[in-house]
Amino acid sequence: MQHNQIYQQRAAIYQWFSQLLFRELDDKQLASLENGDNRAWIASLAAIPGLSDEVKHFERSLARVLRRESRQLELAADFASLFLLAPPASVSPYAGHYPHTTTAAERRQMNVLLVEQGLVVRANEPSDHIAVQLALMARMVAKEETFSAQYYFLHHHIMCWASLLRDSCLARDEEGFYSRAVSLIVRFMREDEQYLESLLMDDFYLSSQH
Repeated sequence: MQHNQIYQQRAAIYQWFSQLLFRELDDKQLASLENGDNRAWIASLAAIPGLSDEVKHFERSLARVLRRESRQLELAADFASLFLLAPPASVSPYAGHYPHTTTAAERRQMNVLLVEQGLVVRANEPSDHIAVQLALMARMVAKEETFSAQYYFLHHHIMCWASLLRDSCLARDEEGFYSRAVSLIVRFMREDEQYLESLLMDDFYLSSQH
């Protein structure tokens, strides 16, 4: 795969999951999940090393969601019960609620990064929401920021808490749509982190030869 194609695919994955996790899906978004192009795109993620099993889990969960009689209302209820109640009644999607940082510190840093990337948080959503962080990562990839900048943000702002978010989601609803979505994107980010590490090592090796 060509360099530009890899960047486009990585940016598309981050952006897609950002939109999926930002708020409850409406009927139009659910219908788009059902169309052949979207289903084929999801299936294509299985070709990424390490993602095959997670993609299968996610596809099964999506198929169950789409068969529901009142699928939009039921999926909105799933989203609310998983993410919108105050912890510990639900799982927090905010980085600032996890042990590696504080709410004030994380939102302050995120606000600076969002301004630098020309992004604004929608609908008054706090800037440390997982969906906002994924959107910022998508922008950094799409703009072809340096490997070191991408790695630093992914490692220090997302991966330091994403596995805790995933584990909490799976503990509450192991086969649920949103739990499987979080599990899939976290697995992708782990692979992407290793990919960026390898690029940084290549750069270091090449620079050391001169």
